Amino acid sequence: MKSDRLIPPSPSSTAAPTEAAALIAQHLYDTSFACIPSELLPDLKLKLLDTMGCMLAGSGAPGCPELVELCRGWGGAPQSRVVGHDLRLPAPMAALTNGTMARAVDFDDVFEPGTLHVSASLVPAALAVAEAQGGVDGKSLLTALALGVDLICRLSLAIQLPPGVSGMNSTFQCAYFAAAAVAGKLMGLEVEGLRHALGLAYTQVAGNSQNLLEGTLAIRLNQGLAAQGGVMAAELARVGLTAARDSLEGKFGYFMVYQRGAYDRDRLLEGLGQRYYGPEVTQKIYPCCMHTHAAIEALQEVKAKHLIDEAQIARIRVGLNQQGYNFVGAASSDKITPRSVPEAQFSIYHVLAASFATGRLATADFEPATLVLPEVRDLAGRVECWVDPDLQERCPSGVSPARVRVETRDGRVLEALGRERRGTPANPLSRQEVMNKFLGCARGAARPVEPEQALRAARLVERLEELNDVGQILAALA
Repeated sequence: MKSDRLIPPSPSSTAAPTEAAALIAQHLYDTSFACIPSELLPDLKLKLLDTMGCMLAGSGAPGCPELVELCRGWGGAPQSRVVGHDLRLPAPMAALTNGTMARAVDFDDVFEPGTLHVSASLVPAALAVAEAQGGVDGKSLLTALALGVDLICRLSLAIQLPPGVSGMNSTFQCAYFAAAAVAGKLMGLEVEGLRHALGLAYTQVAGNSQNLLEGTLAIRLNQGLAAQGGVMAAELARVGLTAARDSLEGKFGYFMVYQRGAYDRDRLLEGLGQRYYGPEVTQKIYPCCMHTHAAIEALQEVKAKHLIDEAQIARIRVGLNQQGYNFVGAASSDKITPRSVPEAQFSIYHVLAASFATGRLATADFEPATLVLPEVRDLAGRVECWVDPDLQERCPSGVSPARVRVETRDGRVLEALGRERRGTPANPLSRQEVMNKFLGCARGAARPVEPEQALRAARLVERLEELNDVGQILAALA
């Protein structure tokens, strides 16, 4: 049974509403594995497997080996594994490195209604704490992940200012709170400890969108910092450090300071403990910013339907909503001819040119050698991007749909509209597709993982609720 304290007071009540952080902390404490709807479990396992694959794929990505070696030099208690590297670190440092790697190839899952990366901070935080604790069973891990995924989605839904317009990055900011919730739950914190963990997460909250505009390595680092911050928050609360108890709705709480008071309390709290967000999350099929995915599929539709080749194209025009344009389309030399992998991941110009030239879009299309291919750079120079008023009206704050118009040298205008994409809840990836993605990511790790080894880890994830110690999963990949 759920505590009555989870039910926000009626608007007609004369009493002041209970602060959201108090309701959330009580919910985190009250929830056991038995409370988690059984239909969520397969989805949670796929999120875990998918994110582990992203961690492996990112283990050798630019900036990640350097971060790992920096942390190796700092040393510390060998509590938790760094995926893809022969190294154990203190749990917060393992969360930092694994969280950075989980985002590095931009292949991790996204909650489109909140324009939010979901699992890339939560899974690394959960695995780091579980290994450090030792003897954490699969049911406990699933419970913590269900709570963290639900919380990060709720926080993003409550935000009313689109992050691609306000500059406040909900992915990184909300991840601090949710990672703290995951870590605190696995550590067995009491209600007050969980509330202080949320406050200690708020003390560290950071994350803006300037790095996305400039395409820097700090994009992936900020994902790791949020994972680390969540683990740190729970650890600090466990030893008795205190922080703001009204961290979300207080006078200077998160929503007031970072979101200018523009938030929807009902979307944050409605159905708390009864309805769990998670299955609505999109699993990526392309390793780049989600705002480019609709355009990729629309261009592929034009190519397949009209059998055109690169030499026939005079110009490709792509319309996005304002948020998508800000992230991937605002024209600059760095966008049109990206010099780094993060710049390419957030470039509609490179993404469309590479996908058209190669007929696919994989992690190899974001390696430095691919960025300078003459055929890719030439076609990227013929891409134009604009804010489409119709798409902006239809979708002012979510992941952008796309209108693609290909103008050919013989005067034709070929058009396609991209909306639903592979991997979305309406068009989900199959379990086998997620497995194939995981195996491909494992092969592309800094230290490639043999297929049988990867399959052994995947089989452990599949029967996660039966495991007495989830540390077996990362051990299988070691």
